[in-house]
Amino acid sequence: MSCRSWLETRVKSDLVQALLAPWVLHTGLGPESALSALMGKVVAFTLEAVGLPIVQGGNARTVDAFRRIIESRGGAFHVNADVEDILVEAGSARGVRTRDNRVFMGKEIICNVTPGQLYGKLLAAEHVPPRLRQQAAEYRYGKGNMQIHLALSAPPDWPQEHLRDVIYLHLTSGLDGVSRAVSEAERGLLPAEGTICVAQPCAVDPSRSPAGGWVLWIQVPECPRQVKGDALGEITVPSDGRWTAEVRERYADRIIDRIARQVPNLKASIVGRTVLSPADLESMNVNLVGGDPYSGECSIDQFMFWRPVPGIKDHATPVKHLHHIGASTHPGPGLGGTSGYHVANALAKKRAKSN
Repeated sequence: MSCRSWLETRVKSDLVQALLAPWVLHTGLGPESALSALMGKVVAFTLEAVGLPIVQGGNARTVDAFRRIIESRGGAFHVNADVEDILVEAGSARGVRTRDNRVFMGKEIICNVTPGQLYGKLLAAEHVPPRLRQQAAEYRYGKGNMQIHLALSAPPDWPQEHLRDVIYLHLTSGLDGVSRAVSEAERGLLPAEGTICVAQPCAVDPSRSPAGGWVLWIQVPECPRQVKGDALGEITVPSDGRWTAEVRERYADRIIDRIARQVPNLKASIVGRTVLSPADLESMNVNLVGGDPYSGECSIDQFMFWRPVPGIKDHATPVKHLHHIGASTHPGPGLGGTSGYHVANALAKKRAKSN
């Protein structure tokens, strides 16, 4: 069932529909997508059960914590070390080679990459069945994403003061507005009035800004990967569909203008602004193809046990001792790290049996 069918059947209030509809965007779906009703319910239940917890001091602290745990157990972190290929001997993965020709060997190789990278680049062709290589090449990616980071000299003056205490808000005209923006983005257009996600980490973590200041983390989840035009006809886009700096900043201006209608002091209080287009996000993380933050479209044929492709399960690969994890694999995107947890459990059980 689609989210639209669920909401129009079970929810009579337009306001409640508008409250719930944007959340399916955070699962990589739209209101008309198959499975979006279920995912909308899952998100609603989760929000009610545990809220929206964040890491004190910023999400980088999560990485810092993992690094301390791993290094305390003899592991090592290597940053800015692009892996060029996976070393395979006699059908088993033995290690990886980096772009600067360093080699790292290991008993088990675990890759957090897209299927296109794994089966189209990192593994040599002779180690990948032709059908699997074709499936990886046909793996689809979802809508692009834009991020706008604003540092403010003062907290935002929302129409109602209590909104300053809300950690995450959506600005939308409603269910139809979400559907319209999804359709425009999927057709390569800059949406006329896309859904705006506004995070306010300072609402629960004052350490995110200097005293008296504020931070807004803005997400625009309905963006085209390649830009074919502007739904409003105001922004000129290049013929090759690239996200240029001008397109990025002008579209960000549109988003900020819309927020400013609700927050009168917004523009005057901006002391810092950084905008990341879908192309910028991909340049920072190769897993975000076209700026898709979910590392692959989350349609039903690419989700659950069919993720990333049919015929591959339990994070296995055709190469022994090589495991595939990450947002492109079951159970999909999110910060829970469940795919890695599954592989870690499997390897721990394997080790216990061998002992």
